[in-house]
Amino acid sequence: MVASMARYEHGGDVYTETGARSGLVDFSANLNPLGMPEQVVRALREAADSFDVYPDLQCRELKRALADKLGVPAGCIVCTAGATDLIWRLCRAIRPQTALLVAPGFSGYEQALERVGARIVRHALSEQEGWRVTERILDEVPLVGGTESAQQRAIVFLCSPNNPTGITIERSLIVRVLEAAQRVGAIVVLDECFLAFTRKASAVELCERFPNLVVMRAFTKTYAMAGLRLGYGVCSDARLLNGLEEVGQPWAVSVPAQVAGITALGVEGWIERSRAYVDANRSTLAQGLRGLGMQVIPGEANYLLFRSPVEIYEPLLERGFLVRRCGNYEGLDRSWYRVAVRTAEENAALLQALGAIWEQLLHDDQMEEGR
Repeated sequence: MVASMARYEHGGDVYTETGARSGLVDFSANLNPLGMPEQVVRALREAADSFDVYPDLQCRELKRALADKLGVPAGCIVCTAGATDLIWRLCRAIRPQTALLVAPGFSGYEQALERVGARIVRHALSEQEGWRVTERILDEVPLVGGTESAQQRAIVFLCSPNNPTGITIERSLIVRVLEAAQRVGAIVVLDECFLAFTRKASAVELCERFPNLVVMRAFTKTYAMAGLRLGYGVCSDARLLNGLEEVGQPWAVSVPAQVAGITALGVEGWIERSRAYVDANRSTLAQGLRGLGMQVIPGEANYLLFRSPVEIYEPLLERGFLVRRCGNYEGLDRSWYRVAVRTAEENAALLQALGAIWEQLLHDDQMEEGR
């Protein structure tokens, strides 16, 4: 079991011996560097007396707030205990026979699909194409389905911006994938959990046109609520939405999570401030990494994927920094790493630590040559 779980290594593990080291700065989890909004922290404290009651099973107030924010009917929304809960519900509700995944990509999709015995088809991204999802994927969508009349259960997972590359998918290509998926009776799940950190528009507005689309989003990254577990899906297919509600456990979304979500949606300007902060600091961090000889992928999200010519995980850990090793992503090797965009001070400290590692390596090489 331990060996197999290495494939699903995840950032933000602060409970293992490695992650629990005192004073460790965690660059492996891609949360908003501004942290949780103070309004949310205050609302949670003020609502503590209500935590002794069961949550609203239907998340009605939260759905209304989301509907107002997104411009969709509340009946098109399902609320879940984080995006991962939604992924697992989708797999249980649809019971897909086949699935199309992008590689490299988030391993959580595969983990849930394996539990329902789905056959997985992988669309390999190309370094020569800048790790972008291109029209090549249209040739592989039919591989997961039969024909619409055959009603073969199939699912396509897309992530925009992709994890770990940070690159978004063009809207016109998303539409073409949806059209291709419709022809073979496949559901398309579009993961937009990091989209708020980019300047691209959500595909939520496509849900009415494409009942086979489920847009997946979460409060986890945008509002730094990883511990509260709050996500949601948007879809116009009432039958599928009912199925997602039925396969979820009762009271999956806690009272604190619902309070936090409703409050977060009312914080004016939070998305804009967060995006501006991440934009500026991502640029500085990318420039610093390139200056140290790293091959940096020009991602659009609150994290960066880069290749290092030398092993840096353990040396950084010794200096108090936890980064995400990406060798277990399909299509990447051990030379690839991912780091979150954190505060300007923390990013500068990471670059300084990497510079010290280079100096030590150079010193060691000189000592070796002098022998």
